[in-house]
Amino acid sequence: MSGKMKTYRVGIAGAGAFATFLSGALARLPEFQLTAVAGRTDTKRESVMAAFQKQRHNAITPKEYYEAADLIADPEIDIVILATPPHLHSSLSRLALTHGKHVLLEKPGALYAKELLENANYAKKQKRAFAVNLVLRYNPLVEAVEWIVRHRLLGFVHHASLTNSAHHVANGHWFWNDQLSGGIFIEHGVHFFEVGRHILGEAVDANGFALTEENGEKQRVWASVLHKPVYQQDEKSSGNNIYSLVPVQYYHGFTMDPDAPESTKWEIHCTHGRIVLEGWIPQKLYLEGKISKEQGELIDQILDSIPKKPVENAVEKVRSSAFHCFKNKSFPLKALSSISYERTIKLEQRQLWYEAMVQDRFLDFCRIIEEEGWEGFVTAEDAVKDLELANRVTFNKTEQPLTE
Repeated sequence: MSGKMKTYRVGIAGAGAFATFLSGALARLPEFQLTAVAGRTDTKRESVMAAFQKQRHNAITPKEYYEAADLIADPEIDIVILATPPHLHSSLSRLALTHGKHVLLEKPGALYAKELLENANYAKKQKRAFAVNLVLRYNPLVEAVEWIVRHRLLGFVHHASLTNSAHHVANGHWFWNDQLSGGIFIEHGVHFFEVGRHILGEAVDANGFALTEENGEKQRVWASVLHKPVYQQDEKSSGNNIYSLVPVQYYHGFTMDPDAPESTKWEIHCTHGRIVLEGWIPQKLYLEGKISKEQGELIDQILDSIPKKPVENAVEKVRSSAFHCFKNKSFPLKALSSISYERTIKLEQRQLWYEAMVQDRFLDFCRIIEEEGWEGFVTAEDAVKDLELANRVTFNKTEQPLTE
């Protein structure tokens, strides 16, 4: 895929830690040329540039800007990557589109879904690529789970949960200012709503909750969401209509000590077994159940297609194998006999997998630019729906201050 595309001149607006990570990860791609960096701290801009130059020893020295607006106005930039705090996403992306730039936004893309939708529509009018950097579905374990669930290889889903325990963000950081970040669901939770929507169906009802700590921070939030999977509507099995809706619990807690291990876990409970997916960057997949031999063989074929090491287009490899597996097959399968099934898949080199996912997101974005009609593996419409759900559980949530 890399050799077929042109090189794009990229400006990164925002010079925090994530911008530094992006610069280093994307520097490995010949399609990516860091042309400019905008940030209000000299040392942070230098960090972003150093990450790029570490991978590109003979690269040009990127231009430096103090203001994002000045970077956006630079006529030598093709793509603007916005890695600023969320409250700036809407106005800066609008400005970039007005200047004729393609725009790749760090999540959530705006504080409100309405603003994100307006900019997505404006991008279409401007004939410019526009997307949000939602990367979890570029992980091959997530892709494998989606195929297994959608084709009911462990039966119908009746419940799922996401538990995400992360390190506490420093007091006073903009993350804790809802006017700047939108809160945990908006700034962070959209990643997981994107996964939940595609595996479990669109949300039809949702409620959010938060605990307010003594210092005013809402460190722990959770949501109850009803998803409606279209693939569980089985006209021939009306007795299964009880599972036409799937309740899903989402919990996020930014409470862990800096040296404590973070943990992220999806659990998907089905009529014939369960699926456990672990890791913020998913690294471990565990399945168990009582299924037919044929269903077990299909699951094995999907899991065997998962690359063991970080590679470009890992999701495409899984999708291609799964498509071949299910071609001309009808589900759910009627088992003549059942077997006990249990299997674990682990991905090593977490940081390299994270880089590979970010690289695939960028290459997918380049494809949006180059291929008429291609809207992306994760589309702007997806990002709007994720943010819409985050808005709903944020602004309709019940506040529950802690009491002594």
